[in-house]
Amino acid sequence: MDTPKDNQNSGARTRVMAVLAIILVVVTVVVIQMIQKAPTAGTGGHGPPSGDGPPAMPPAAVIVTRVETETTRKNVVVTGLLHAISKANVAAQEAGAVDSLFVREGDRVEEGDPLALLDIRRNTAQLNESKASLTAAENLLAQRKAELERAEKDLEMKSKLRKTNAVSESDLLDAQKSLTVTKSQHQAAAAGIDEAISRMELNTVQLGDLTVKAPFDGTIVTRHVDPGEWVSAGTSVVTVIATDPIEAWLRIPARYLGRIPDDAASFRIRQTSTGKLFTPDSIQQIPEVEGRSQLYTIVAKLSNPATKLTPGESITGIVPIGELNPYLKVPKNAIVYSSQGPMIQIVKPPMGEGQMPTSKGIPVDLAFEREGNAYILSETAGFSEKDQVIVEGNQRLRPSQPLMIQPPSDKNAPPKEK
Repeated sequence: MDTPKDNQNSGARTRVMAVLAIILVVVTVVVIQMIQKAPTAGTGGHGPPSGDGPPAMPPAAVIVTRVETETTRKNVVVTGLLHAISKANVAAQEAGAVDSLFVREGDRVEEGDPLALLDIRRNTAQLNESKASLTAAENLLAQRKAELERAEKDLEMKSKLRKTNAVSESDLLDAQKSLTVTKSQHQAAAAGIDEAISRMELNTVQLGDLTVKAPFDGTIVTRHVDPGEWVSAGTSVVTVIATDPIEAWLRIPARYLGRIPDDAASFRIRQTSTGKLFTPDSIQQIPEVEGRSQLYTIVAKLSNPATKLTPGESITGIVPIGELNPYLKVPKNAIVYSSQGPMIQIVKPPMGEGQMPTSKGIPVDLAFEREGNAYILSETAGFSEKDQVIVEGNQRLRPSQPLMIQPPSDKNAPPKEK
């Protein structure tokens, strides 16, 4: 028989079970209502309001730019060195002690400027001696000339007297002999004049050679002697180099033989130390390929009046390759690399009113890249300069995804005037 206490516990359990059942029902109803009221996943503002059609993609924010056309050619960057167009170890032409040096390292000189002077005392004495010898030879020639005139007149006179037997045959023969001897002495005196003049000219040249002169316009880079030193003929006194113009020696791969134009205006020489670009006045190709390196040389001549370029500097040459062709130019950021190769995204205009523009992926065959731009041969490009290409926001675009075109950000734009 149940006690009142047992009946009381059984009723409490029944009430608890009923409350739990009611809570479970309420929770189930609330969850079902939330599921029914939840929006369909992927539904956007441009898709249908119900689940009747495919979900629409949200628009992608992109930055675009216009495709440009440029007639140009491929360039290759090669290395090289600057060479002096002339370099000479200027030597003494005569032996002697160095009396004076007129230049130091770094001095600019012009052709014919004196660089050094050797002791001139001995050569000056020799020149004075040769001048005196010339004076003596001239006086002797004048004497011989007078003797010759006297001998000619004497022979003429005796020849007339011989016809009248006023003089003997022996006297006439003596006059002829005297004239012959006098002519020989006159010729010897004339030759002595030539000898004295030649000796004086030689001594003058030797005296002039004691002054060492610059063979061309240039800069002194080394002094090899000091005042007081004895130098022999052929001893180097200074080294001078010509720096204007200057030559850039570029090392070119052999595979470009025959493909480099002779148009110097299309070449650029970049100074490694400063990054400045220079255009050569002329170029000359040396078609001799080194066996090991498979490189050959192009010599570009550059004007260098301000001596901004120095022999021995490293340089890079921007060398044109091939013929000029029309190319479509797009920024390198426009190129997207996929499993199908490089592609670009072209903007497609809206299909109708109220629609947004979309994009179209076009595979491209890159010809070359230069200065942040990619060049595509226009004949096989599949797009034109009238098209707009996406340069930012093109990495995750989906087919037919609407585009929200934003203006490009120009950090370098000048501030607007107030």
